[in-house]
Order: sequence, then C-alpha cells, then structure tokens
Amino acid sequence: MRKRCRAGYAQVSLIVAALVVVNTITSAQRFFIPRANESATQSPSLLKHSFGFPGSFLLQKKEKAVAQFLLQHPEARLRKAAAWNFTVGAAYSWYADDLTKNSSDPNNDRYLVPSTCRAVGTHCYIFVEDSSWNSGKVNQTAVDSVRNAFDLRTPASPVKGIYDEDVQAFGDPPDVDSDPRIIILILDIKDGYTGTGGYVQGYFFSFNEIPSSQPGYRTSNDAEIYFLDCNPTSLTTAGGLGDAMSTTAHEFQHMIHWNYDPNEIAFVNEGCSLVAEVHCGYPIYPQSYFINETNHFLLDWRGNDFTAVTSDYSRAARFMTYLRDQLGMGVFRYIVASTQHGIAGLNAGFQSYGTARRFDDIFQTWTIANILNDTTVSPAYGYRYPKLPKAVGRTYVNPNVAATSDTIQPLAARYLAFKGGAQLKGTFSTSSAALLVKAVEIGVTSKRVLDVTPNVEFSEPDFGSTYSEIDFVVMNTDQNLPAQYSYQMQGTGSAVVELKWDETEPTGYYQLPAGDTVCVTFDGVHGAKLDSVRVALRHVGTMTGGVWTYSGVVRPSPLGKPLAVPISASIATETPVPYPVPFQNWTTVDLRSYHIDASQPFVVAFVCEGERATGERVMITDYASSDSYHSFTYLTAADNTAPGWYYLTTNNAGDTISIYLIRAYVSFGSSDTSVALPAAFTLSQNYPNPFNPGTKINYTVPDGYSGNIRIQMYDVLGRLVETVFDGTQTTGYHTAVWTPHGVASGVYYCVLRWGKDFVVRKLVYVH
Repeated sequence: MRKRCRAGYAQVSLIVAALVVVNTITSAQRFFIPRANESATQSPSLLKHSFGFPGSFLLQKKEKAVAQFLLQHPEARLRKAAAWNFTVGAAYSWYADDLTKNSSDPNNDRYLVPSTCRAVGTHCYIFVEDSSWNSGKVNQTAVDSVRNAFDLRTPASPVKGIYDEDVQAFGDPPDVDSDPRIIILILDIKDGYTGTGGYVQGYFFSFNEIPSSQPGYRTSNDAEIYFLDCNPTSLTTAGGLGDAMSTTAHEFQHMIHWNYDPNEIAFVNEGCSLVAEVHCGYPIYPQSYFINETNHFLLDWRGNDFTAVTSDYSRAARFMTYLRDQLGMGVFRYIVASTQHGIAGLNAGFQSYGTARRFDDIFQTWTIANILNDTTVSPAYGYRYPKLPKAVGRTYVNPNVAATSDTIQPLAARYLAFKGGAQLKGTFSTSSAALLVKAVEIGVTSKRVLDVTPNVEFSEPDFGSTYSEIDFVVMNTDQNLPAQYSYQMQGTGSAVVELKWDETEPTGYYQLPAGDTVCVTFDGVHGAKLDSVRVALRHVGTMTGGVWTYSGVVRPSPLGKPLAVPISASIATETPVPYPVPFQNWTTVDLRSYHIDASQPFVVAFVCEGERATGERVMITDYASSDSYHSFTYLTAADNTAPGWYYLTTNNAGDTISIYLIRAYVSFGSSDTSVALPAAFTLSQNYPNPFNPGTKINYTVPDGYSGNIRIQMYDVLGRLVETVFDGTQTTGYHTAVWTPHGVASGVYYCVLRWGKDFVVRKLVYVH
C-alpha cells in the first residue's frame, strides 16, 4: 500500500529576522528571465513538497495473519465456481477497509461500499463508489484513462499497459475468482484525511483472496481486487492520474508476489513493487531519503515508524533499480518465484536467471555506483536510470583530518569526500575483515576506483592535479554485525576553499516580488571558519541578507540561529545583455570579523527588494536532477497556496531545478592549513533539532585524554533513557547518532560525561 502526504504550508510571517515582515499576500506573477533577450516568457514551476508516504505497515500485521492462515489451510486457495462477468452499469457492494482502525479482527474494520461498474477492459473491471461519482475528482474520462493505463499503455510503452508490464516482469496474478480480470475499486479510502496530512492512495489486501466461507473471513470479497483512492487524489488531472497509476503498478506487483510467496521479507517485496513503478515509466521513489542515510542496514524495514520507513522505501527503490539496470527486468520473475527469502532468495533468483553475479559482489559495486554512477569506468559502477543524485557523505575541503572514529552498520556504507588540497595520504584502521574501503578518484579526464588496504597507508600524490576529488567508500559487508574503524588524513591544504553547488554560467533570474527571500544551504566543513560569501547580482543596487545555521528542514524554515545578520551585497555596474562569459557582476561580502564556525551546516539568504524588473535580484542557473538540491525560495504568494518555502523548477517535468548563484568561502588559517587537535571537550548542538527520526551530535575529545567517556540521553525528570556511547575514544572530532525508539515526543538532554565532568545539550524529539 502506498500512502502520500500533503505537506502543510506554514503561515510564516517573519521571513528573515530583523529584515522583512510579510503582512499581506499578493497574487503577483513570477517570471523566469531567459538569458538571450530577457523577455518574460517562461514561468517557473513549483514543487510543493507533496512527497509520497508509503503506508504498507497499516495492514502489515493483518497480512502476516493471512499468510499464517494459508500455511495451516492451503486448501483455502480454491477458486470460485464461475467468473464475475460484470458489464458496464452493474451495481455491486464491495467490502473496503477503514484504515483508521486496527482491531484484532479485520472483519470489524471493514464496511460495504455501494458502487457501479463504469468500465470493462481487457484485464480489469473498474467500479466507482457511488457517492464519489462525478465528485470532480473521478468521472468517465478519468475511468477510461485508468482502464487505458492498466490495459493498453504506460509511459514506458505505447503498446503495453500496467497489467502486461507487471505480469511479464514478475509473474502471473492469483485467480481465486475464476475471472482473469482484476477488479479496481475507486473510492474515497477511509484513511483519516481531512484536508491536510497524509492519505492512502491505494492498497492491495490479501484478505480478499481467502474465501468468505472460511472462518474469520466473512467479509472477504472473494476476488482479486485493488483499491484506488479519489480523495484528495484527483484522477481528472494529469498529475493525480500519474500518481494513481504509479501506485497501481506498485500494488499489482504485491498481488503477483502474494501469489508466489506471501512470506517474502518486506525489503524484497516492496523493492519489487518500487521497481515496478520504474519499469512502467513512472518516477523512482524520492531519493533524498536514501542518499542522506546510507549508513543503515540495507534490508531493514521500519514498518512501525511512519517517518523512518520512507528511507527504507527510498533505499529499496535504489537497490532494485540498480538490479534492473545491471541484470535486466527478467531477473525479477525468478526472484519472485523463489521459495527462499531475503538474500538467499535473491541469490536463488540470480542463479535461476543464469547470471554468475551474487548478492555479495552486487552489494559492493552498488555502493560504488551510488557515488560514481559512471558505466564508462566499469559497467557495474552505474545506472541506466537518469539523473540519480549522488550519495551524501562527509565532505572535507582540507585534506588534514585528525584521527576520527566511526561505525558502519551491517550491509551499509559511509562516504568521505575530499575536494580540496593536494597530495592526499592517510590510513584506515580496523580489525574487521568485513570492512572494505574503495577510493573513487575523479578528474577532468580520468576516473578510477582503487582498493584501499586497511591498516596500510594510502597515498595519492596526483590528488590536486590529475584528480580533483577522492571519494572513499567505506562499506561493511557483514550481514549481521556493525564494523568499527578510524581514519586519519594529511596533505597540502589551501588557506581559503570555495563551496558552491552551481556548475555553469547564469541562465537568468526570477522577477520575484519584493519581500520574497532566496537562500542556499551549505554543508559543514570540519575545522573551518566562514571567510566570505560571493553572490551574482543582476541590477545596480543593494540586497540585504544574512547567514544562519541550517535548521535541517525546509519547512517551516531552513533558517536557524542567526550568525551574521544583517549583511549587504551590492553592485554599481549594470550587467549587459547577452550576459558576458565569465559573468562579471559578482560581489563579495567579507565575514571574517564574525568568526563564524563553519563546521556545522549553514545558510546564506537575501531578500528581494525594489521593483520586479529593475530591483536587485540574485542570478540563477539550471541543474538537471530528480531531487531538490540546496536552493530554496520563500514565496509570499505561491500560486493560490499559503506563503512558504519552496524549491523552484524550470520545466513542467520538474526535473530541472533553479540554483541561486551564491557561493561560500571557508578558511583554515592563512599560513597554517592543518586542523589543530581539540584542546578541550566540546558538545555541539544536535542537528537537526527538533528531529525525527534521528539526529547527529558532534563532539570533541581533547588531545592527551585517554579515559572513558559516555554519551547518554535523559528525560526532563532526570531518568536515563539511553546510553549512546560508553567507552574510549580517540582524540579529535566525532559524531554520535541518536535514533530514539519507543519514547514520547518532548525535550531530552544529551550529556557528554568524562570522569567527574560533563556538558549538556537540550534536544527536542517530535513524532
């Protein structure tokens, strides 16, 4: 089952502290200004953060009960005596599920839905709930579109619908009702949706595959039936129909998988459904969740955590799409048909398919592909799926890194990116034979992947010349146990290093109304201070802005604690048209007097001032991607929705994103570029805060200390909640991660304790 969430739009009146207050909402239009002639001909699209939330766990326990029943009563799969043979106009009442309830007896959570057959296709009967018919969100045109997508065509194929695509890829659906057609019931699913928040967009429930004559199954529909939502999903719009049919491809795979193996682990079953979406030509599940949580057990499925499970869906979509791109869709039929589960089932599927590759080597090349994604280096190091974002790790722009310890979870990976300095060398130390390290070296004309031998010094004298970036992939190949390691690096560093997300010249600017705010977020850089920022401006004038800590979230605001407010950026010369290459109107804001610690993520923001066409504005460039990046805009008037933070796209497909040309510069000292060892214990504020599901806590262990330390969490009554770390730690900079389980929302205290001394930080956990 898939659950989608409509993000709430916070009514934020204070846009930038001490700079501008929004008192009214205007309906002024925003224009994109093309580079060539600056005629206002194109409007930006708004991606409004309506991210999909899977909700399979709402029926997870009941699905397990059905699977257990079948183990004890295999005869329950007997078929009906005759097909349904529905015709258009036939009336029938189907049982549906009230998903706001969760009683021990599923029959108590089911209710009858009076409906009418509105279409009969080659592979489906489509019924619509009578009370939802012609509601504005489902009509005959919408029904015909659903039938055509299921029977005739998908974005991936003009001659094959979802039914044929899924059947050819995964196998045959069950047939308990002696009718080859699948029943699709369109209704307003009872999911608790009241205008905001999450809603279930569709689901398959194997309860309906058991005859209603069986004890405990009196409300079974005795049919292959799939439930499709029509509130708030609007099947009369292209976007709503696309979302609904992507979900249909997903849930139909679940129906097929149930026919072969109702006991498969969630990661594999859900992963097959997620790749079914991709196979039918619908977008991959949002990847921002996975790329920011690569150090997590690959096969984990947090079905009892509404938030964390989104990362599991994202990770499963990524892994299964890699299998598709490496082995072809044909392998999934064998995976689904295997009677084994998990890794054993995957390997059995690989063997039956006829490939020599097995899970162990696929996992290793997958972790490399997630940072390199280049099949020219090796076919195993990339994807066919376009524009997948790279995995996010810890970035170093200075090669001198003090001894740092870390833990890699089973079947997980950590990425360490070195993007500044020269002549890098260092050592990865570990006692785990399961921990492997690869160096992905990237240059303008050359890329390669090298094995890094643990406990032996790695050296790359061509770093800074032939290779401008080295990404270390630290992976744990053990399926059960975490692996600990430490690393220490050194090289020739630069006094000042540039941080930027843009890669091309400006393509234009947005004629945003006065009061809108633009910002760019930057990752923290260990051991660095913020030296300055540069911004590319369009018109003569001054923009007022500031620097803040990054809150960790876009809504309600990415702006956290103010670090330098206000600051001003101005130019005195008008930019000619067409824009010169290189672009000339960059201005620098010196921030050295603020002594800003750049080791934590931070935000640089500016407020639009003056008239749309003549007032000062920040230039933009385009970046093709399937996810948002680091540029966000506070819109005081957002296309008939409430004001709030958005990222802006430059095409209707939403896969090209606008990036504001704001860059940051960090320094490590004008003469000494090494990172000094800490002289005292420190405990930084956790990030993000408030948080859910987890948060990171940076701390330092001073030079010369060798005793025991503890990191513990306490509630407001002083009761110990959890010990996050208890042991010895090397000198240097470290990060602890706390992911609470089974605790209530509220305030907690993180205590770093050494000997008789301690420091405390307040944390806020929000369900």
